[in-house]
Amino acid sequence: MKLANRGLKSFALLVSGAVLFVFTSCSTQPPWKGLNEKVINEHKIQGRERQIPHTEVIPSLDPGKVYSSKELPSIKIAEGVKATVSWGEGALLELLEMKPGSTYPEQSLNEELITVVQEGSATCVVGEETFELKKDNILYLTPGSKRSIKAGEKGFKALEIFSPVRLDHLSLAGKKQSENARISFPDQGVTPSIKPNKIYNLNEVQWTALTPPDKEKTYKRSAALSRLIWGKNAMLSFVRMDPKSNFPLHIHPEDQLMITLRGSLDAGIMDDRVPLNGKEQHINLYPSNMVHSGHMGEHGADALDVFWPVRPDYISYAEKQTNLYDQVVGPGIKPIKLAEGFTFTEGPTWLKGNLYFSDMHFRADWSSDVRKSRTIRMSPDGKWKAIRKGMQTNGTIASKRGNLLVCDMFGHRVVEMSPRTGRILRTVLSKVDGTRIDGPNDLVMDLKGGIYVTDPQFILDKKKMPGTQVYYVDSHRKSKVVIPAGEYAMPNGVEISPDGKTLYVNNTWKQPGGNFVYAYDIKEDGSLTNKRKFAMLNLTSEVLDAKEPTDRVNSQADGMAVDMDGRLYVATLSGAQIFDATGVYVGTIWCEQFPVSLTFGGKNNDVLYMVGQSSVWSIQTKVKGFRVPEGMN
Repeated sequence: MKLANRGLKSFALLVSGAVLFVFTSCSTQPPWKGLNEKVINEHKIQGRERQIPHTEVIPSLDPGKVYSSKELPSIKIAEGVKATVSWGEGALLELLEMKPGSTYPEQSLNEELITVVQEGSATCVVGEETFELKKDNILYLTPGSKRSIKAGEKGFKALEIFSPVRLDHLSLAGKKQSENARISFPDQGVTPSIKPNKIYNLNEVQWTALTPPDKEKTYKRSAALSRLIWGKNAMLSFVRMDPKSNFPLHIHPEDQLMITLRGSLDAGIMDDRVPLNGKEQHINLYPSNMVHSGHMGEHGADALDVFWPVRPDYISYAEKQTNLYDQVVGPGIKPIKLAEGFTFTEGPTWLKGNLYFSDMHFRADWSSDVRKSRTIRMSPDGKWKAIRKGMQTNGTIASKRGNLLVCDMFGHRVVEMSPRTGRILRTVLSKVDGTRIDGPNDLVMDLKGGIYVTDPQFILDKKKMPGTQVYYVDSHRKSKVVIPAGEYAMPNGVEISPDGKTLYVNNTWKQPGGNFVYAYDIKEDGSLTNKRKFAMLNLTSEVLDAKEPTDRVNSQADGMAVDMDGRLYVATLSGAQIFDATGVYVGTIWCEQFPVSLTFGGKNNDVLYMVGQSSVWSIQTKVKGFRVPEGMN
């Protein structure tokens, strides 16, 4: 989404020659203030200076106290429609629940409203427009909008944030405010990050780093990432903290309503620690400049922070992240589905105007009927045909002779194939040191014409090799093991930097290897040295919450690609994750069906093709891909 002109203006300058609103806090200092000042002084905590407007709304939560959602007021909006509510001075957070087929009657909004769908579906009518809402959809409405909702057949759950607070909903909660209570506040001069009356998807909002990377680590990873969304008044920060990480003691002048959505943490509140978890959806309020911190549990934690007013520092963080992504994909550009109806697509290669890839047959238990597997040739318009059947091919790349090099996974070999007929021309690799290889998965060519081949042993018949490995075959077809057994649970994707000096290898799941892309220096003879963690891959919430600890690193990292500037593209369960040449996270290209593998192609080599399970997708980029051998467009 396009972010523009998002600076905050001093509200003291909003109206020249008119009434100047100045709100001050009560002269009586709240009880927690003294302890808070003590903690600030002891730890020498510094915050931002900002003049914050005040209202006369009485918050529903005691400052710094933790509540489970079931302890909070629940209001009945209509038959089958209820909401759990909590609020601070300027923002109201509601956990909306609608039974199947129920109706939220039309109401005219006096507040801005950001809705984020958690479960189910609904039809939302706004004025003359109708929107179909489903999981992870975001809808922003402005004051004066008229809205009604009809829940779908499985019901509807959503987070709704109103700003200013809705006095009628406070009354429903039994917290009636004074009739003359001041709930409004001066315009803060913020340009929203999203447009009203338009559907967005939360997965398309880029993760933004909230903390600097650990300088002692080889990879540049922030332990706290957030999807940031804001209107004119309130900001939503969908923050994800890595397992067993810490968010340091800090303060900020904005109010913060926090609800824990997944995982667990200990919230540091001044000099105390309080446990929170997503199961009970704990909620707490940090008023302006209350000292707090976060200490994550073994699953990490997801939370929604609602800030009022909008945080200018977070806007600058989001702008920086968006600029990185915009260098690769233009604003508003999304993947396009080219074709569907496959079983499990893998290993794409662009060669002489066509996209080649494998359509692998798998049953639910991951067994396979090789007779149903195919190698596909697809034209840019999505029309395709099988050039070979009956072989469980996997990764593919172009050969120096203009043919295809193909991993015949169940055939325990790498072969050269005619891209026109699918005929096998020769076997490139079948043994290393006299031993048959197991299940070649993916491959990449270096500047000398040698190839690296991953073997994660993803086969059902008897294995011959001692474990999962990576092989190197030089231009004279002499082969050797360059990454021995025991280094990875399942080495999968493999790629080389454009200068030919660095090899990248990712791990699909479990330990060793975890959810990392590793980098190696390439020696003159093709062997590898200086193994290091290059990038840590983002995971889905379902993976992070897996019962088995070894499953909590299941990125399903697979195929990779690089562009001419050295950015690395990694196909994962979360989407195509992008990192620059130094390992800094650039962003994620999200598809409705997660990509299994990817490659650059098209007339100018600036289209990223992504194959994933039953579908094939493409997205226009601003960059050009790099792949040896060149000149195969």
